[in-house]
Amino acid sequence: MERYFPAIRGNHKLCKRLADEIAEGRFPHAYILAGNPGSGKRTLALHIAAALACKSRAALPCGVCDSCQKILGGFSPDVIFVRKDADKKEFTVNLIRQIKDSLYIAPNELEKRVYILEDAETMNANAQNAFLKMLEEPPAYVVFLLLCSNPENLLETVKSRAPILYTEKLPAEELQSFLLEHSPRAREMATSDPQKLQAITVAADGSIGLAMSLCEESDKHAALQQSVLDFLTAWTAPSLTDLDLFCDRLSGIGDGMTEFLETLKKALRDIAVSKFDTTPDLLFFSSLAEAEPIAARITVSKALKLSVAADNLIDKLKFYVDTRLASVTFCGDARRIMME
Repeated sequence: MERYFPAIRGNHKLCKRLADEIAEGRFPHAYILAGNPGSGKRTLALHIAAALACKSRAALPCGVCDSCQKILGGFSPDVIFVRKDADKKEFTVNLIRQIKDSLYIAPNELEKRVYILEDAETMNANAQNAFLKMLEEPPAYVVFLLLCSNPENLLETVKSRAPILYTEKLPAEELQSFLLEHSPRAREMATSDPQKLQAITVAADGSIGLAMSLCEESDKHAALQQSVLDFLTAWTAPSLTDLDLFCDRLSGIGDGMTEFLETLKKALRDIAVSKFDTTPDLLFFSSLAEAEPIAARITVSKALKLSVAADNLIDKLKFYVDTRLASVTFCGDARRIMME
């Protein structure tokens, strides 16, 4: 194919592979599309569905024929999104039963019926086992696209029947170009505060969805970055009394506690890799020069231990929301780690 997935940014090798398989009639009945949140999995899945139905073949998908327009516009009855309820933590067996109810009904308009399962890694064991039966012998017209951030949470039997394709991170230059093209806020920052735009590009880690979100909430992102820097300053100060003061501040962060911990983990990761690599890909700091003053006061061992403590607390926050207790627990762990 000379033109394939023209609307998809990056992922050139992946898109060429998919287009060749579709053009040559080799597309399998199931794929797992894996990648970080905001990496474009849902958009890619929708364009795969359009490419499978495209009538033009001048490009895959052409985006112009009636099949492409219906699918990309979200109007095709043969492209079905299946997602867990927003208030549920798991993708349950009831959702799999809903798929089964329509599985053996012929497509309405297209040659294929495409089921796009979002957050597939949240399928509980019962749901995965029920879904496995469909994966083993689906009707010839059915295609399953499973979208997930953590494919390791899927059963090996599921993964053996649906090959995993990983979306690629968008290079920083291409990501910033996309932001300047699509985000008025990004264009504003490029003139008024280019350092803030650079920080957002770094924090997005190649994810268009995350980058767009951070641009729209750039002030919130800047405040979160500053909170992490303030914590690291307090944690590495000669006296840990500043850490006690930060604990009080952290307890008022509310629903933002998990986001704070995830951002802190990125900073700790940058600190650890900066000890071994003079040209690392940074996730939090804009440059090694920015990271060095803090990194000089933190050993790799302490950075890794605090990252583990952050992970443990993130898991606990899924089950309770007492941010005061969470902040005291975390700051206590930080104090213990620094004093070891």
